[in-house]
Amino acid sequence: MKFFLIAGEPSGDQHAAALITAIRKIDPEAQFAFFGGEQMEAAAEVKAVVPLSDLAFMGFSQLVTKASRIRENFRRCHEAILSFEPDVLVPVDYGGFNLRMIRWAKRQDLRVVYYIPPKTWAWMPGRTGRLARYTNRVLVTLPFEEPFFRQRGVHAVYVGNPVAEQLEPARTLNKELLRENLGLDEAKVIALLPGSRHQELLDMLPVMAGVIDDFPDYQFVIAAHERFTDDQIREFAGKSNLLIIRGKTHELLAIADAALVTSGTATLETALLGTPQIVCYRTAPTSYLIARMLIQVRHISLVNLILEEACVPELIQGDLTDKKLRQELLRILEDQDYRNRMLLGYDRLKGILGRASSSETAARWVVDTAKGLY
Repeated sequence: MKFFLIAGEPSGDQHAAALITAIRKIDPEAQFAFFGGEQMEAAAEVKAVVPLSDLAFMGFSQLVTKASRIRENFRRCHEAILSFEPDVLVPVDYGGFNLRMIRWAKRQDLRVVYYIPPKTWAWMPGRTGRLARYTNRVLVTLPFEEPFFRQRGVHAVYVGNPVAEQLEPARTLNKELLRENLGLDEAKVIALLPGSRHQELLDMLPVMAGVIDDFPDYQFVIAAHERFTDDQIREFAGKSNLLIIRGKTHELLAIADAALVTSGTATLETALLGTPQIVCYRTAPTSYLIARMLIQVRHISLVNLILEEACVPELIQGDLTDKKLRQELLRILEDQDYRNRMLLGYDRLKGILGRASSSETAARWVVDTAKGLY
């Protein structure tokens, strides 16, 4: 059978790659075409129709300035799908692009299984109707999403959370061995996860790095994306002697005493690895004002959303300052009761998510839909 996937961000590339691997176990003769990144290319053993670097944008202002390239990507995607003639189209996250694609796919009479749908429960809930009209099945990865979508006519099913299974190697390795493999000394570690997009580095890294000098007994280590050079990262941070690691974010989080994390999937990864964290978020003022008018939820981190309580601190926009970040980090490191309450919240989080293998469960739904069973 033939599967066309569309992922437009690093996390989607990772989840889609795991899905491709799981599909190949069920259907060894499966053929793949996709918009995506290097992890999908490795799993499918074919090159992406359009690489990830041409797809990732952040914020409303960037969408405006990149409009012509986005239109071109839609055209290329339409042509690639029609040429490939897939048995099923599998959008993976990346809602701004994929919600338009599924409407087009419906007109082509294509089967569609949306894996990790856009968070319409958080903002722009009117988009939920598109999922109901244009998909055969929506595979959700947060427990509260299934009832939300089902109540609105979407054929949704919770398949488990892919983050949990991806963290297993880091959870099972000896921490001393992990520290040695990362090339770190005996000093306690604070991990900085500023994000994978250029704008995130510009917005988050300077303020994260701004607290380093206040904690001389700790080594601060940045988990950096491959697309940025060491010189770029040090320039954004305003620090010339930063420790930088690549491709080992989970290992870093597993041995860190605390983490400063840009809001997103990384907040969930940090919690599941048991590392106390501060969630950070800042974007362009225009983008933030528009988002404030549209967002429907009280929290921005996945940890707090799933638990429905403020388990981890969130420093958003104007609250993300050197002073407040320093205060919260000091609290996490020195207030043992506060730290323990956060860790107990993490335990509840793991229980809510369950132990289902998301990629394997999702793959079965995708393959069965390709066969015309749904």
